Amino acid sequence: MVEILRKSRSGKKSFESKDVISSLPDDILGRILSFLPTKNAVATTAVSSRWKNLYKLCTSLDFDDSVSVPVSSRDDLGNARRDMVSFKRFVKEMLTQFNKSDITKFRLKCGNDIEYSLLYEWIRAAFLHKVVQLELSIDMPMSCVLQVSQLTCQNLVVLNLDCKFILRVPRSVTFPSLKVLFFKEVKFHGNRSIRFIADSEVFSLDYTDLNGILDGCPLLEELVIDGCDWNGGDLYFSNPLLKRLTLNDGLTGPIDQLNGSMVHIDLPSLVYFYYSQCLAEWYDFRNMKSLLEAHLVICFNDDDYEDEQDLCNVILDLINGVCCCRSLHLSSQCLEALTSGDFEMYMPIFRNMTRLYLTLSQGVSWCEVLLAFLYKSPCLESLTLVQGGGGCCSSQLDGNFLLRAKTVPSCVQSQLKYVYMEYFRGYKEEISMVKYFLENAHVLEKMVIQWDQLLRKGDFVETIENISELPKSCLIVFE
Repeated sequence: MVEILRKSRSGKKSFESKDVISSLPDDILGRILSFLPTKNAVATTAVSSRWKNLYKLCTSLDFDDSVSVPVSSRDDLGNARRDMVSFKRFVKEMLTQFNKSDITKFRLKCGNDIEYSLLYEWIRAAFLHKVVQLELSIDMPMSCVLQVSQLTCQNLVVLNLDCKFILRVPRSVTFPSLKVLFFKEVKFHGNRSIRFIADSEVFSLDYTDLNGILDGCPLLEELVIDGCDWNGGDLYFSNPLLKRLTLNDGLTGPIDQLNGSMVHIDLPSLVYFYYSQCLAEWYDFRNMKSLLEAHLVICFNDDDYEDEQDLCNVILDLINGVCCCRSLHLSSQCLEALTSGDFEMYMPIFRNMTRLYLTLSQGVSWCEVLLAFLYKSPCLESLTLVQGGGGCCSSQLDGNFLLRAKTVPSCVQSQLKYVYMEYFRGYKEEISMVKYFLENAHVLEKMVIQWDQLLRKGDFVETIENISELPKSCLIVFE
C-alpha cells in the first residue's frame, strides 16, 4: 500500500491509500515473485483475488526446506528437526502445477531426509521445464551416484552442485550452452569402464574424469571446483572463453591429490584465477595475457621435497604462470616455499602488476621477500603487507633492510600511491619501514595502518605519536 497526499477544494490535505503494486501488469508481478522462494510466492495468494494465480507466472522454482518447513522439534544437540513429508508434498504439487510452463531456474536446498530416487525424479522434472539454471544444495550423510547424463540439457547455462554426489561422466556428455559450472564436495568417478549384463547381453560403459566434463562445455565462462575429489591425476584447462577459474581444496577435498601431477592451463580469456591447492609437481601455463587478478594460496609437505630448491622451483613455476596479472595475492606459504631456495634471480618481471598483496608467516620476514618484489614490479601502485594472524615477533623484522638497498626501487619513487600494513604492532623495525615509504614514495597518497587487536591501547597511542612526528606529505589512517 502507498499513501497518496491529496488536497481538496477547501484546501484541506488528506491521505488516500492505494495498492500500486497490484496495479502492475501480470508479467511484471510474475518477475517480482520469481525472486522469492516458491513458498513465499505461493503465500501471496492470500493478498486478494487479484493475486490468486499470479505465482504461476513465476519463471523460477526455489525450494528451501529451511524456509518452507517449520521446525517441529530439536535433537539433543539442538539441531532442528523438520517435517519433510509436507516439504516433499509441496515440491511435488508445484512441479505438477508448473508442468506446462518453461522454468528458467530450479533451485533445491534441503537436508538429508530426501530419498535419492525422489531427488532424481525432481531433477528429471526440472529438465522437462527446459531450465536454464539448476542449483542443488543437499546435505547428504553419504555420497550417491549421479549420472552426468541425467543433468544434460540443451538449454542449461548455469549448473551448481553443492552436495556429495559421485559423478559418472560418460565420454559423450556435452553441455552446449553451459557458461557457469560450480562443483562443491563432488567426487568424480574417474577414468574407468563398467561392464554389466542385461537381457543376456554384455554392455560396457566408458566414464571419463573431471577433464572429460570440461571438454564437453565449449561455451564455459566460469568454473568453480571447491572441496572436490577428482581422484588425483593431471588437470587440463583449455578453453578459449573461460574467464574465471577457482580451484579450492576446501575442507573436504583431499589435500594431496595433485602430488606428482601436472596442471596445464591454456586460457586466453582468463581474467580471474584463484588457486588454493597443494603444489603440483609442475605447471604449464600458456596464453594468460588477459589475466587481471590472481590469488595463490598453496600448501605443501616438506618431506615431499628432497632438495629445498625443488620446492622453490615449483612455486616459481606457478608464480611465473600468472606474472602478467595486474593484481597478485600471495599467501604466507607461497612466500615460505619461495624463500626455501634461491629465487631472486629467477623471479619474473611483473610488467602489468599495479596491486600486490603479501602475507607473512612466522617463518618468513620482510627482508627476505619485499625488496625482490619491489624491484620486479615497475608499475606497482598499491602495496598491502599482512603480517599473518597475530603479527610477527620483533626478531623476525629488520627495519633497516630497505635502507641497506643500493637503490630505491623505481616503483617506490614514481608509482606507489597506496600502502596498507595489517597487524601492525608498533615495533621500531616496523616504524623504520613506515619512515622509508614516507621518505622515498614521492607520489604516495595514502598509508593505512591496521593495529594488531592484541596490542594494548597505551602501546599504539605512543606509536601514533612517533609516526605522527615523521615528515610526510600523504594521508595516514590508523585503524
